[in-house]
Amino acid sequence: ATEIGDAAHRLLEAVPLGAPVAPGEEELAAIVRGWYPSVSAAELARIAAFVDAYCGSSLARRIAELPDVRPERPFAFEHDGVLFHGRLDALALGDGRALVLDYKTNQLGEREPADVVEEEYRLQRVVYALACLKTGADEVEVVYQFLERPEQIVSATFVRADTAGLEAELSAAIERLAAGDFRPTPSEFACADCPALDLVCAGPRLGGGSDWAPTPELTTAG
Repeated sequence: ATEIGDAAHRLLEAVPLGAPVAPGEEELAAIVRGWYPSVSAAELARIAAFVDAYCGSSLARRIAELPDVRPERPFAFEHDGVLFHGRLDALALGDGRALVLDYKTNQLGEREPADVVEEEYRLQRVVYALACLKTGADEVEVVYQFLERPEQIVSATFVRADTAGLEAELSAAIERLAAGDFRPTPSEFACADCPALDLVCAGPRLGGGSDWAPTPELTTAG
């Protein structure tokens, strides 16, 4: 699942946001096999479906009309002594407004996209909003698109007046982590695209049982 998500994201990074057109079947297969030589036909079909889902979506048409929209934009900011950094799948800036787009390749099953965002990605959304507000945006829209259901967009808008509340939520999360009061909630949803899966973390296999405790060297700086 991680390879499928990674391949879909890398392909979408190369799709022109101003004129989103998916690569052809043979071209896509050649590109993905260059990254993952053992990829199966079924996996290629799933990856292609994700890319097609974005390119054919109403959100893609909306993004194409925005000025100055760019893929894979880096961000970094410090809060309460912690450095937050990463990349945004796509970022549009203009007239004091920012739009952050995050693609998700998770399998939703019977879950609703809005519920998954609230349960699995709420803190991520806080970080994305603060990253833009701290760099001068007056308004930030954070949009999640689950490519399995590309028309069920999950969007939230934040304005400068929300900054204090967002910072308080982030501070509370940092305090819980520093105190060791942080229990992972691994799932197929949250862990699907994580590069640490099966390297430093067992992901969904952790299960979140009551005997779990954080490993200090992995959760504290220094």
